Amino acid sequence: MNGFLQFCVNVPNIGTLAFFLVFVLAIPTYLISAEQYNTLKYYLPALIMISSTLTTSGAPNYFDTLYQPNPETLGAWLSKNFINLLAIVGIMLNGIVVAVASNSAVLGLVTCIIAFMIAFPVGGTIIPFFIEYMSKLLETNTTFTYPGNWHKYFIGFVFIVLFLTLQTLLLRQANNMVLTSGPL
Repeated sequence: MNGFLQFCVNVPNIGTLAFFLVFVLAIPTYLISAEQYNTLKYYLPALIMISSTLTTSGAPNYFDTLYQPNPETLGAWLSKNFINLLAIVGIMLNGIVVAVASNSAVLGLVTCIIAFMIAFPVGGTIIPFFIEYMSKLLETNTTFTYPGNWHKYFIGFVFIVLFLTLQTLLLRQANNMVLTSGPL
């Protein structure tokens, strides 16, 4: 087993490959086969936050080419833009489903705008900022050691839950406002 772990550490981009196998292939395939389309339309935009958290927390050894803010290699550029494409598909799917179900194109558009605002600026910029800020705060004000940057992963996933909860609340509020205001 030690040889396998050493292989995983020495192979470049193994974290990115593992991410794509698990988060981009296995989980969506399971959600589609289980007919969990409602979960899938929220999961795809969340990939940005997940990949951004893994890239920021795993730097410089793990997931370094997964979702770089400014990709430096072709592999990093392809990885970031494929994740962005999946997020856009999820956002559009969500907006179309909401528009058809509510018979309101405005509500579908508002849903897309809110999901876009949470997925891209928050996932790509704000979560990495909070991870680095909170990490520095913890490292300077505590005497704990954080092997493997586990504190960064934890901070990132806490903020993912926080922002997905905020998105859900905003979508519910928008739903109530648009549907109660009547036709435009």
